[in-house]
Amino acid sequence: MKLPRRYREVIHLFYFQQMSIKEIGAVTKRKESTVTSQLTRGRELLKKNLKEEYRYE
Repeated sequence: MKLPRRYREVIHLFYFQQMSIKEIGAVTKRKESTVTSQLTRGRELLKKNLKEEYRYE
């Protein structure tokens, strides 16, 4: 829930609703290239947030 909405939305649709990038673009009215970029950035932010949250020292 810490991710910005635009990233959270495409990640949810891709992984939990199992929609293709083309389908996500149609539903959200975004270009496929935009959806791909948002998925990539969302994954990076998610990875960063999870590393910080579960840091072992």
